[in-house]
Amino acid sequence: MAELMNKTLKRTDLENRLAYPTHSLWAFPQLSEGQTSILFDARDTLGKVWNLKLSTRTQGQYQQPVITGEWLSLVQEKGLGVGDRIVLTREVYEDDEVSYEIRTERKILNVWAPVQ
Repeated sequence: MAELMNKTLKRTDLENRLAYPTHSLWAFPQLSEGQTSILFDARDTLGKVWNLKLSTRTQGQYQQPVITGEWLSLVQEKGLGVGDRIVLTREVYEDDEVSYEIRTERKILNVWAPVQ
């Protein structure tokens, strides 16, 4: 299992879109083949599937990839706030099937606790 991102959330992540690290774009090879966005499903710790969209911007000042789709719905349902953490992992199985898992953790007194 590969960890694609482990990020402490900022206000922009919670109100607009989740910034995705450029160094983890390797996990979505279609983006290196000229596509500017890709839809993918990520399962949370309760088994709920979230439909997410990873996009790279081709114009403008900020080129950082971002995650949208049901991201803001996930934020709302989990009650995430500034300082909470998101962990996105990728698993490749023997038959080359790929799955993604998204884990949320709430910051409580400088310690992160899983959010169900």
